[in-house]
Amino acid sequence: AEMDDLRALYTGGLHYEMGVSFVGGNPSSWRKRSLSDPMDCLRLKLLDMLGSEGPQTAEALSLRLPFPSAQVEAVLQELEMRNLASIGFFTQTDEGEFILRVDEYRITGGQVNVIDYRTLQTLILHKSFATFDEPIDAIRNLALVQRREELLHRVTNFRFRDWKDIKHDSDIFNGRLLHNRVGYTLGNQLPMLLGLRGDPWLGPLEEELLDKITEEGTSRSELFADYPKGKENAHVQRSLKSALSNLERQLAVAKQYIDVPNRKRSMAIFRRLHGRIEPLPFHEALSHLIARIGPVRIHTLRFFVARPVEELADALRELEGKGAIARIVTLQPDPTDYYASPEDAERLLSPLPEDRKMRILSQSDPFSSRFIQEIRLLLKQGWYYPVFKGVDPIGRILMFVVNDYLEIKDINIPHSYLDDFKTTFEELLENYRDRLVDVSVLHAFNGVPVHDCDENIQLILSDLGFVSMGDGERYIRGGVVAPISRKQVNRLLFLHHSLHQDSRWENETIALENTRELRDDFSLRGRCEMFRVNLSSMVAAHQLHQGSNLRGHLVWARYRHFQDLQTIRNVPIEAEDEEILQFFREHNDPDVHMERNAMSRSDFRKLVSPLVRSGHLIQDYRGGFKTVEPIPNADLWRIKRDYLRELVQNYPVITLKQLERLAGSSFSPEEISDVMHEFEEDGTLIKGFLVDDLQDICWGRQDMLEGLDAPSRSRDLVIPPSDPLIHYFGSLLRERFGYGSAYLVFHKEEPIAAFKANTRNNTIEITDFVGDSDLEKEAVRVMKEFAWEH
Repeated sequence: AEMDDLRALYTGGLHYEMGVSFVGGNPSSWRKRSLSDPMDCLRLKLLDMLGSEGPQTAEALSLRLPFPSAQVEAVLQELEMRNLASIGFFTQTDEGEFILRVDEYRITGGQVNVIDYRTLQTLILHKSFATFDEPIDAIRNLALVQRREELLHRVTNFRFRDWKDIKHDSDIFNGRLLHNRVGYTLGNQLPMLLGLRGDPWLGPLEEELLDKITEEGTSRSELFADYPKGKENAHVQRSLKSALSNLERQLAVAKQYIDVPNRKRSMAIFRRLHGRIEPLPFHEALSHLIARIGPVRIHTLRFFVARPVEELADALRELEGKGAIARIVTLQPDPTDYYASPEDAERLLSPLPEDRKMRILSQSDPFSSRFIQEIRLLLKQGWYYPVFKGVDPIGRILMFVVNDYLEIKDINIPHSYLDDFKTTFEELLENYRDRLVDVSVLHAFNGVPVHDCDENIQLILSDLGFVSMGDGERYIRGGVVAPISRKQVNRLLFLHHSLHQDSRWENETIALENTRELRDDFSLRGRCEMFRVNLSSMVAAHQLHQGSNLRGHLVWARYRHFQDLQTIRNVPIEAEDEEILQFFREHNDPDVHMERNAMSRSDFRKLVSPLVRSGHLIQDYRGGFKTVEPIPNADLWRIKRDYLRELVQNYPVITLKQLERLAGSSFSPEEISDVMHEFEEDGTLIKGFLVDDLQDICWGRQDMLEGLDAPSRSRDLVIPPSDPLIHYFGSLLRERFGYGSAYLVFHKEEPIAAFKANTRNNTIEITDFVGDSDLEKEAVRVMKEFAWEH
């Protein structure tokens, strides 16, 4: 009774029983029902009383309702703010009376029939959130989508992981589709979108680029291939980029994305639209748009139409005169004109059932962007995710993805909606897992630090999987907090990679037997105590071959290893390469091939180099070439999974980005994540914040981390750029020392310096050095020891 706002009342877990069958007037069976939303019930009751009985004072309404007057007045003020009710003096009372806004308009001389604003919003909601089985149908209904979140509430069983397949669909185009909005649409929607624009302005350079775009599409590198490059021609490149941006801005071109094997990112192909796709006439395109998006004001249409507002107003008048569209009036709070299709105008004449489903949307969502000013008026300024209960914005979430986890700064949700919010928010968090974001960190709920929230919120957070991080400030979901020092991580890393003094192999022969692939002597020498014979002298005895690994480096390994790599690549053989590959299936002497084809050695190298890079050819230990055959009838996913499992097993702590660099471009981030989750499910890995002063989500080998005190402190060492571990430290090398690839110096298990060097005639010539000035003497000592050892 002391509560001023009914939204602060939590009714979770409360039920009542309703009789469903009766005998002699007495109920014989009962059905348990949950309590409805108290805020909705009171709002509907007040609207019903005002609609059926006319104007009444707040005091009169409060006397007839079993609620404190403060709660009733709070709901009445909200109805007034949302243009559903108004206050004034209508029956000569001393206090102001509340009346429906529609009734006030009628009794004060309104001349036209008006539509209730909430009914109009409900129609737009129904049209916007029509549910489809296929994403293509949802995109066709919306005309375009901008983010994957927009399909979550519009496609049955949609997951964020499906977005990649939608993006690479051959009928999906990306570009600046509506005015200045970048989005994705179907090819059959382009005539309508082009019809909403005026004729593009094209300069000579824009026309030149358009002429270069082929029917099948052209990539950016192919478009710019014939123009001069380099610093002296920077102005030419700027002009080209500006011309291409102008074409994109005016929708003269659009992009399609192609998934290229063994490439991390999709390849963008430019398609020419200007001159190849006929735009719809402006009037026809405008009527199609209005039918698609529902009733709309002329002010809002200006964000969809890239034409002068005068031309837009004339077109609307002509379409209304022809009966192609209808003009309706709603109170907002003053009479406001909306334009709708005749079918939508007909639907507005009868009551529409309200959709009270809770949805968490983005501000760019087609529905929330239609009412963004009203949303920001209620929920304040800032970039957040608005939370809707039907058409009502009831809360907001301030969150963003950083360092592979979801940082949730604050959640503002009234207590009366907590149960609905829990279900909707859990669905959203589960979908973030498809974006490789498993861990969430929560700071506050309704502006209160999470540790200080009441028991109702604590119960909801517990059901969502949030637990305390142990710092008294934050909760975490999907991960653990067990940080150890970087020195301990590096010590374990060196121990399990045979670089630690306690784990180095006795000699180079044993080290070679226990290594999967090697680039040169440097990476082998650091892993053995005694180095008697170099790598080139051992390749024949061990029957090693030289070829490209998954990171594009030439390495020495056994033939079976290259078979695994080629199976993982899964790259088909081009028809023009079949002849030379067939030759090296039967022979291995390159001189024979050059002699048969009257080919010079340089021409032969040009022929085989691409095949070596793609993994189809390797050079054997005798200097000949050999065709690599993929493993026949192999389970590709099993081979990929086993390769990743073997790769990750020697890393005590690793991030997904580090593993992506180590695995190479043949593995998608989703495949890597799936394997890591298998490790997590069988108890091999844990994930969370595992390293001090590192705010990235890490995956750790639980068995390794439990034996932290076993190894002694590692020796000082240098990791050469040919060592696989250099990819593990790649981001540190760039951020701290500014190198993409270099020798990394460790002192007391901490990286203190990096240097560039040339190695010729048994001499290491240092060409560049970056390090801590206070530890420069130690760095030089470690570098001298490294040079002496090698």
